Amino acid sequence: MQVFLHLLLLAALPRHILVTSTSERNEQTLPSSRVHQDSRPNGKSSDIWWDWEQPELESAFESNCRTLVGFSSRTFEPVQIFHQTMQKLAHDQQVKTKLHLVDCDVKKELCKLYDVNEYPAIRLFKAGRCADNGIVTRRYRGKKTIHGIKSFLGKHENAIISEVGSEEELSEFKKLDDVVIVAFLPGTWDEATEAFYSISEKHHESFIFGYTSDEQSAKKEGVPVPSIVCYKNIDGDHKVLTGPFTEASIEEFLAKAPGLVIGEFSERNMEAYSAPDKLSAYLFATTEDEARSLRHELTPIAKMLKQYVTFGVADAIEYGPMAKNFGLVDNAFPALVVHAPMNDNVFIYMQGRKIIASTVEEMLMTILQGQATSGQVFGENAPDMEESEPRGVKSRVAQHDEL
Repeated sequence: MQVFLHLLLLAALPRHILVTSTSERNEQTLPSSRVHQDSRPNGKSSDIWWDWEQPELESAFESNCRTLVGFSSRTFEPVQIFHQTMQKLAHDQQVKTKLHLVDCDVKKELCKLYDVNEYPAIRLFKAGRCADNGIVTRRYRGKKTIHGIKSFLGKHENAIISEVGSEEELSEFKKLDDVVIVAFLPGTWDEATEAFYSISEKHHESFIFGYTSDEQSAKKEGVPVPSIVCYKNIDGDHKVLTGPFTEASIEEFLAKAPGLVIGEFSERNMEAYSAPDKLSAYLFATTEDEARSLRHELTPIAKMLKQYVTFGVADAIEYGPMAKNFGLVDNAFPALVVHAPMNDNVFIYMQGRKIIASTVEEMLMTILQGQATSGQVFGENAPDMEESEPRGVKSRVAQHDEL
């Protein structure tokens, strides 16, 4: 246990370091009564830094409907990648929100006014037709990546609830975000429909909601009417709630269905990976695409062995020291390590080999049955990684959530 905690301490990094990544988002055309629209094109200025004071800022908020502001520092070197991320988003045609940066080294009082105690920090300001009254502020606490920020903005840019008219539209709509909620409803208004509308109004800043009354779409998805599907594109482990349902049953569904069997390892939840009666399987990935691919491949195994193994994706850059202490090299990711907290034994999946479910299952069963020795390497017979797949650690700064 002491060795395990030592590894985690080595992995800890300053909170102000961030990273960029990629993602995609499409704007949907939705019923006008439930849409927050902004017809203004995104700014194309090469400089998105603001040197304004509070009155000028609030005037801009009111005229722009939605404004995303990054509070940062022009001169602090480790956050320059964050500035590049914001610049890219400001020039992204899919993003329908104004983006700007404020230098907290210069505008200290302004940053304090908006409750910025450490940077980079992100705030979304909604006003005018995008807010019911005055200026509404939303704090972004996720990863400062293109994917993460676009996902956050998409929930505010899209309608509260979207009508999806055909199979083709559904095929595109259900891929809009990591998690998308779609209801298959009858063509007439009933209690189930009213319950879903009510829940979507309550949780539209957390999920993208849609509904369809197209019978062929329901048949193709293999679900009855009424029903609600939680499309979990992050790991492919979609969940279904069949009707009849109420607001209470939908609330319970939304509280559980989006959860990941393969979670995200961080110093915040390290205790979950130190249970003495379970194995801990660490999936080290350098990009969000790698993490998503690993989750799709291994979620069935993680569900089957949930009682005995805790799976988690760990950032191979942020937790590079931890990976090295487990015996991994830094030029062959993604990688898998299994750790036994009860005796500090470590088992490695051979780096450079493709991580496939059948081989991982065999590895874990061998360990659980007490037939493996500490330091043993598995996966020698797995195929080599495709040369087109990312093999090495990219030069980037580790990413952090804002606390």
